[in-house]
Amino acid sequence: MFSFFKKQQATKVTVAGEAATLEVPRGKTLLEAMLSEGLAMPHDCKVGSCGTCRFKLVEGKIGELSPSALVLERDALSQGYRLACQAMPRSDLVIALDAPLSRQQAVEHYTATIVATPRLCPDIINLVVELDRPMGFIPGQYADLTAPGIAEPRSYSFAFAPEAGEATRLEFHVRHVPGGLFTDWLFGAERIGQTLDLSGPYGQFRLKDSAAPMLCLAGGSGLAPIMAILQQARSLGASRPVTLLYGARTRQHLYCLNEIEALRRAWNAPFEFVPVLSEEDAGSGWTGARGLVTEPIARLADLASTEAYLCGPPAMIDAAEAQLVRHSLLPELIAADRFLDKSTKP
Repeated sequence: MFSFFKKQQATKVTVAGEAATLEVPRGKTLLEAMLSEGLAMPHDCKVGSCGTCRFKLVEGKIGELSPSALVLERDALSQGYRLACQAMPRSDLVIALDAPLSRQQAVEHYTATIVATPRLCPDIINLVVELDRPMGFIPGQYADLTAPGIAEPRSYSFAFAPEAGEATRLEFHVRHVPGGLFTDWLFGAERIGQTLDLSGPYGQFRLKDSAAPMLCLAGGSGLAPIMAILQQARSLGASRPVTLLYGARTRQHLYCLNEIEALRRAWNAPFEFVPVLSEEDAGSGWTGARGLVTEPIARLADLASTEAYLCGPPAMIDAAEAQLVRHSLLPELIAADRFLDKSTKP
């Protein structure tokens, strides 16, 4: 039967000033296509809340999953800036970026079999999967996992530094979010032997080539990429002073304490670990820090010469970034990875 409606094919996107042209398949966002092609487009969240993946629309038309005006300032919008994670090309595009693109490992698709799910604390498990072939990634990056019957993939950071840059067995720290389709499924029954679709690697959160002191701040399962980055730094023989601030609700929610202690003992420079509890019972006998994990930042010395690595809920990272900038740390010395879930998505 003849149809008057022409099915939309892939659109072509040209990046002005660069030898980068890519095709965006129907139904994919500009950011998804760029990452799949191994183009290191900056991004922190993929859901339109951080504003990191902004680009200037020079030619062509796009649709948006949610308006860029929710995140971008009016001046940026008037100059043609939009968000790649929300942009659905409706025609061939020409775009411009504020910084040159770099190449990273192209995203590949794998079959992952769940082989272990040990509990790390009351609401976090260590999801261990075996891949059908080795996968290369950089500590700090993440993968997308898709479970049977659940359409949307979920993003989780690799929780360790791979030997020789690749691994077949992967580990992810997964926090149970009540009402979240994936984590309700994962925590709701024994899943050993179940297969998942996995794609990756994604992300630019990683160790910088520097000798500057490191301030690492993590909340909840945001500890996973921080541990991976610290493991990598140790394997490279780093002799940088480290302060690790870790926020949890109660003592029961602290985890990886033995691994952190092993890192501290093996480190070639001062390594200070400060756990901070926000909901610990007043009469529990806990003598450590209480309150918000961002509060100890104000008591740290020489922040201006420090590199910061932040990972956890968006509100925590926003507060930490604001404090660090107030204490004279340049924004380019702050690396952040915002963990979004059902409770934190805009």
